[in-house]
Amino acid sequence: MKETDESELYRLCAELEQIDRKMPITETQREALKKSALALSIVFMQGNRKKLEDDYNSLTESQKQYMISLGIDPDA
Repeated sequence: MKETDESELYRLCAELEQIDRKMPITETQREALKKSALALSIVFMQGNRKKLEDDYNSLTESQKQYMISLGIDPDA
């Protein structure tokens, strides 16, 4: 993994950790945070950070609407 990718991964995981520590969350929400961190780590370790970011930046309107239906606002 490139040093810049590793730094970004640490930064993002630290943010997820702060959410876990500072917000009152349920066990199922904590599980979702852990799985999110795991998925993010796998993407970065496999060298797919650029693909992830490119995919995020090129979401179609229907993909955005689907994410919103799941409670995820991709434009937030």
